[in-house]
Order: sequence, then C-alpha cells, then structure tokens
Amino acid sequence: MTVKITGGIPLLGEVKPVPNKNAVLSAIPAAILSSSPITYTNLPETTDVAKLLKILELLGVKVTKSEGQTVIDASNINSYRVDKELGELIRSSIMLVGPLLARFGRAEVPIPGGCVLGQRSIHAHIDVFTKVGCSVEFVDDYVIFTAPKRIEEKYDIWQFEASVTATENFAMYASGSSAKFTLTDAACEPHVSQLLELLSDMGANISGIGSNKLEIIGNTKLHQASFTALPDHIDIAGIIVAAGVTKGTIKILGGNIPWIIGGLVQTFKKFNIKFIMDNTDLIVDATDGLKVDSKNSGFPLASDGLPKFIPRPWPGFPADALPLIVPLACKTPGQMLVQNWIYESGLDFIRELNHMGGQIFMCDPQRVIVNGSVNFTGGRVTPPGVIQAHVAVFLASLCDPVETIIEGAESLSRRYVDYFEVYKKLGAKIEILT
Repeated sequence: MTVKITGGIPLLGEVKPVPNKNAVLSAIPAAILSSSPITYTNLPETTDVAKLLKILELLGVKVTKSEGQTVIDASNINSYRVDKELGELIRSSIMLVGPLLARFGRAEVPIPGGCVLGQRSIHAHIDVFTKVGCSVEFVDDYVIFTAPKRIEEKYDIWQFEASVTATENFAMYASGSSAKFTLTDAACEPHVSQLLELLSDMGANISGIGSNKLEIIGNTKLHQASFTALPDHIDIAGIIVAAGVTKGTIKILGGNIPWIIGGLVQTFKKFNIKFIMDNTDLIVDATDGLKVDSKNSGFPLASDGLPKFIPRPWPGFPADALPLIVPLACKTPGQMLVQNWIYESGLDFIRELNHMGGQIFMCDPQRVIVNGSVNFTGGRVTPPGVIQAHVAVFLASLCDPVETIIEGAESLSRRYVDYFEVYKKLGAKIEILT
C-alpha cells in the first residue's frame, strides 16, 4: 500500500483507540486450554488476528463469528503442530506453545516472524520452559517443546528478563497444569494483566496480577469464560503525538483508564501537551505548542542541556511507543537523546525522517540525538517493515504543509483496522495511491 499525506492540518475531533493488539494475540491461544468455548467480544479484524485464528482452525479448533463476537471452541483440537507457512508469518505463533504443552504435553511451532527489530530470538521462552523440565529441540525449521513426564508439585522460577511474551506463554502453561508455580521477574504490562484475568476467569488460581511476582495454581479443567480487550495504550500514545505535532485537540473515547495511561500522560505533559479527564474519555490539547524544559523537566540528562529519553519496563514508558517520541522531539525546540536499549534495529526508520527533512544524528544503532524544531520537507519514503516505524513516519508526515508519500504501509494492517480512515475523520489529508 502506498499513501500520500499532505500535512500541516491541526487534527480535531473524536477517536476510539483500537483494542490492545498484544492482549488479543495472547488471549486467543488461551482458548486451547479449555474444552469449553471462550467468547471474545470485538476482536479487531487485523491480518495478525486473521492468521492466528486460521492457525487454530488448522489445529482442529472451531471458530464461529457473529454480531461482534467470536467464539473459539477447542474441544476437538487434534494437533499440536502449527502450520509452517502461517506460523512463520506472525510472531504471536510462539504464544501457542504454553497452551499446547498444557493440552498435549507437546508443541511444535515454526520459528516465528513478525516485526524485524533486531535479534528477537525465542530464548526467553526456552529459558522459562526448560526451568520447569520441558525439553526443547530444533528440527527442520521447527522448535519442539516437550513437557516432562513427571510434573512436580511446586516450581519456583526466576526469569532472566521480564519478557512479556514469555511471561504470558508460561502463565498459560501453568494455568492448565496440575502444579503450583511461582514466577519472579514476571512482566506486568496491561496486556499481561488482561490475559491473567482471563485465565483466572477460566478457573486458574492466580495472585500477583499487575506485579512482577506471580503465583499460579493450575487447573486441568479450565472452563468457559469471556474476554474483551481494553484500549491499546500504544495507539493512545500515537493519537497523543498526532495531536502534539499538529497543535490539535483530540478526544480519545474510552481513553481515560488511569492505571494504563497514567504514565503516558505524565510523560507527554513534559512536552507541554495538556490533558482533561472527561469521565471515561481523555481530551488531548496541544494548541499551545510543544516545548521541554531541558533543565527542570524531570528527564535524565545525557549531558548539560541534553534530556535523555529511554523506555523502561512497565509501568515505565513502553518500548513499543518509543518510535513515536522521535517525530515529537523533531517538532519540539531543543535537543533530545532517544535511546532504544531493547531492540537493535528499533531506530532504523531515522533515515526516512532525515530524508523528510529531520535533523537527527545517529550515535549508534540504539541511540540518536534529535534536533528540533524542524520543518519537514516531505518526499517519498519506505520505512522498515515495523508497525511503529510506519506510525512514526506517518506522524512526521502530518506536521507541515508538504506532501509525503509512504510506501509499504500495509504493515499497519497487522495492528490497525482502517488506520488512515481514522485520521481522515480527524481532518488529515490522506490519499491511498495503491
């Protein structure tokens, strides 16, 4: 997909954020754990969701859609080997390991794909499963997990990193097993909590939800439950930045969820973006323009007068939203160091922003110094095949009254439905070319 954006228009209006992508892509595999149907409300019709549901159907799972609901019935699931072609296309296929291990004692999954963000191996998953006695082998582009023949009564596990997907994968395995598990250094992002709440509703006994230490007492007879994903805080962050770089005012419907957006609001206030909590909605007002007090903002300093912006594990600023900070910093007077210490290739889209007129110095693959404020000049760009890289470039294209053509925008369909239509309704001038 190729799109043309003419920027320089303040965005105004109301928008409803998409459901949390990562919550959805972990909650869907959880249906495998039960012989009773699990009901999902308003699953987004993204390409990743469609592929994951197709994978389940090929495993023998029944998927029924009607009137905004999707019912997944795994009572007749008959395979633990994930389709190679589909499994390689989406990174979330690795999330099938835990449920399949709990159901069959074996899981065969192709090496997964997804966004190209550096050396994103599955070592965190291998680490946590081998610590509970599972064996792992690589055979013909598949990774095969086998559960131990004898399950201990109790396991006390420490992750070597607070991996979100490894925490979720392990939690699903533990919830469908017959033992007690303690997991320390667990991830605690909103999507992790949403999955754990679903597993609890299905009959697992889980304590510590929202913290970095979980205790899970499994249940081999998990039962019927329902799931509705909360709004995606990464999408909310993108909407806030869109208002910021266009000096707009946007009401985010259902966006006022304090335990999810509190840290985001605190961060964006440092850029002089204002917020009004209107019952369940969040109003973003950036009409006063962007600015950062380099000495008193609260950002750590890389050197005198140079604020440093880095992501942190939850409840810190999420790494998935870090690319959005770059176009925001480009339109904010002064310099800012942005560091992505998690993903080696997470800042590869900088070359596109510089091609558009940005003044960004790449210190190394994981650190850049952004010089603001700049006037973007537009142009034709092809961002890396990473969802948030495309979002960052798109946000930059909204800033100034010039034309920008973005190629390869179909990557956005993995997370968003009708992404450009949403921004058109806010006043953005966007034309789909191909």
